[in-house]
Amino acid sequence: MTDTIGPIMAVENLPDFREAPWIHKKGHNFYLSYAIGFPERIGYSMSKNVNGPWEYKGILNELSGNSGTNHQGIVKYKGKWYFFYHNGGVIKTGGSYRRSVCVDQLYYNLNGTMKRVRMTTEGVKRVK
Repeated sequence: MTDTIGPIMAVENLPDFREAPWIHKKGHNFYLSYAIGFPERIGYSMSKNVNGPWEYKGILNELSGNSGTNHQGIVKYKGKWYFFYHNGGVIKTGGSYRRSVCVDQLYYNLNGTMKRVRMTTEGVKRVK
């Protein structure tokens, strides 16, 4: 089994759930992240079982610049966790659906919750 479960298609009974669900597992915890509200932010819930019940933990990623939507993917690579998302940072004109792919490192608190992702303009350094 890999650490990343991947995208799923249907989710019910989550606070402000809009779209873009993604599940990953770290240790004994499952994490379900998803877009909430509009403009979208990324919220997340945790569970000990992939089938739930899920406990809402809060906002993981705020509004992504000039893009009204925000979708994410979370993967582990060479022992570190990464948060992929998009914004409209590269193309300044053309509306909020001209997306630019971004990646920042994802960190966890000692209790297993995820730290809020701080969006950067430089992204991550090259992983060797």
